[in-house]
Amino acid sequence: MTGPYYTLESLEAHTSVGFLIKRCGILMTQFAERRFESEPLSFTRWMILMWLTQRPHASPTELSTHLGHDMGALTRVVDQLEREALVRRERSELDRRAVQIGVTPEGRRMAHAGKRVMLDLVNQLVEPLSRTETDALISSLQRLLMHLQEIGKSATPVEPASPTPRQRGARGAKRAGASRSQERKQPRRKLLK
Repeated sequence: MTGPYYTLESLEAHTSVGFLIKRCGILMTQFAERRFESEPLSFTRWMILMWLTQRPHASPTELSTHLGHDMGALTRVVDQLEREALVRRERSELDRRAVQIGVTPEGRRMAHAGKRVMLDLVNQLVEPLSRTETDALISSLQRLLMHLQEIGKSATPVEPASPTPRQRGARGAKRAGASRSQERKQPRRKLLK
């Protein structure tokens, strides 16, 4: 692209790539969760198992980052999957302090069984598109994903905005001036790779 696609005047939610992808993701997740209600696995648990079937093992951090779950929630889900013998935790061969998660044969079987549910759903999602349009959409999304991953590798995190006095509550508002000045003095952290 030779110049910016969006301008302040043209950027609207109904034409924003970010908003449209986010909205589609929310709706697809809701549809998938409903479809998995009658299955032995929840949609979240199925996603974890499917992701693990594509690699020998993964660290909890990799799994959390890829699926967008916080570590606490992920730990609870993995604990449940481990109790059901669908995943196993192992010590890393490279670093005995590190834990890696791998899928068991039963977990692999359950993941593949859940694929039938997703097959029906994704075919329904692309139903209004031609095969050529679907291929083009997939290709564009893959390129966008690679681009975002490259941006993520080199990006520095944005400091979270300071909470408003209303968000902090009355007691926190009195200390706000000191904490903001302390925040400004702290160096920016780099993203962990």
